[in-house]
Amino acid sequence: MTIGVEELDQAKLTPLLKLKYHNSIADAVADLGRPEEIGQVFAGFQQYLYPPQNVGGL
Repeated sequence: MTIGVEELDQAKLTPLLKLKYHNSIADAVADLGRPEEIGQVFAGFQQYLYPPQNVGGL
């Protein structure tokens, strides 16, 4: 089950950064680092937000 995971799809990163940085990717890069690094961090922390679920029951 992947409830919530799709909210952190890589395709949503740019719109999220534009929202946070008032449509300025340059400001996001100045604060957060190179675009490659931003993408790696974005993908990397997702494992902590959505750990595997015990699907078999309690």
